[in-house]
Amino acid sequence: MNRAGRWRTARIAAVSLATATTCLLTAGSANAATPYQFTLCSDGYYSSYATFPTRSLATKLVAPGTCTTLTFSTPGSDPVEIYMSDGRVLGGFSFDRSAGAGVSTTGTASSPGYYRW
Repeated sequence: MNRAGRWRTARIAAVSLATATTCLLTAGSANAATPYQFTLCSDGYYSSYATFPTRSLATKLVAPGTCTTLTFSTPGSDPVEIYMSDGRVLGGFSFDRSAGAGVSTTGTASSPGYYRW
């Protein structure tokens, strides 16, 4: 291979590596919690919502394939409960406002679930 061919191959490899790195970094940060924010995404085949019982606060009903975010301004923690649109409880946990949290509901109405991120 001549010098021009090696140079072209090296440039293509560098651009490919940069593109792959950008894609991986972008994909990895998509599910990162943001401090003082609670994000609920309905990634399953049903709508869902979350409540903060000690605050008398709830998210809006989140349709499948969409998300909603609540922003808080003070540190602390709150219990949060995750529900399906028909009122069935999926689970709950303690939400640390200063750390933030994201929740994705998953599955179907007959086999629901959720995970935190």
